Amino acid sequence: MAAPTHPEARSDAPPRRARRLLSAGVSSGSYFFIDLTPRATPGVRIAFGGREHCGGDYRVRRQSYPFASLEYVAEGRGEAAFGRGPALPLGPGTLFAYGPGVPHRIEAAPGPTMVKYFLCLSGRGAVERLRACTPAFGGTLQVENPAEIRDLFDLILREGHDHSSDARQACRLLVDFLLLKVGQAGRENRSRINRSRETFLRCKAWIDEKGASATALTDLLAALRIDRSTLTRLFRRYQGTSPYRYLTRRKMDGAALDFIRSGDLVKEVAARAGYPDPYHFSRVFKGVHGVSPARFRALYADDHRT
Repeated sequence: MAAPTHPEARSDAPPRRARRLLSAGVSSGSYFFIDLTPRATPGVRIAFGGREHCGGDYRVRRQSYPFASLEYVAEGRGEAAFGRGPALPLGPGTLFAYGPGVPHRIEAAPGPTMVKYFLCLSGRGAVERLRACTPAFGGTLQVENPAEIRDLFDLILREGHDHSSDARQACRLLVDFLLLKVGQAGRENRSRINRSRETFLRCKAWIDEKGASATALTDLLAALRIDRSTLTRLFRRYQGTSPYRYLTRRKMDGAALDFIRSGDLVKEVAARAGYPDPYHFSRVFKGVHGVSPARFRALYADDHRT
């Protein structure tokens, strides 16, 4: 959050107390202010919120923040880090949250302006409310319905600019609805992650069981009815490598064990590993194990046949 420097900034110029809560690096912003005193009273209260256009020089580094805060990136890109955690990418549709006692860093990336919304809450239940509704507290959450979330933030911003009692009530109801939608997005995201991991584990188990004799990844794709792009994405996410590299490693591990147990010729082991060309097999084997199959066989095979 950063100090407004544009006529768009409404509700209207931020009070002096608010200026200490905002940060530099915002090219334009629109804000509303309801209650800027962090309160330890029961329940959850809306403190303030807004929309900011953040240039490439936008940088926020804090050890803590007095309010429980929910932010949403609508356009552009950047990154955020919480505590000692890694830098997490920010892009359209990314939610993140933090609060008192949570060190955080937020930066906009060079290029198109990062447009983000934020909402700050106070009260003894504020942090617990954010933690309960979203896994994005101290982290990020990518939503599948970005337009809906942005529309809700825009409605809250509009009602926040109207200081009537009806508008305040409408603002509170909209915030409750927003948090419900964020919680729904979090549950859907966890469900997708669980399904994705289950699919990955099935693919990995197939390679572990049958990869030594498989001729190519097409065998796995056909057996499990999965497309190549999905398989690649799952392996990079959960295994940190491509499915081809994982399959190759498993095949070469199996070939090494085959040499040790059988002592068979290179061309025989190559054929069982699914390599009709023993020269290609030798190049792959050496690339994985750092030694040629002939040398490996001479060193470790039980039965050195000639």
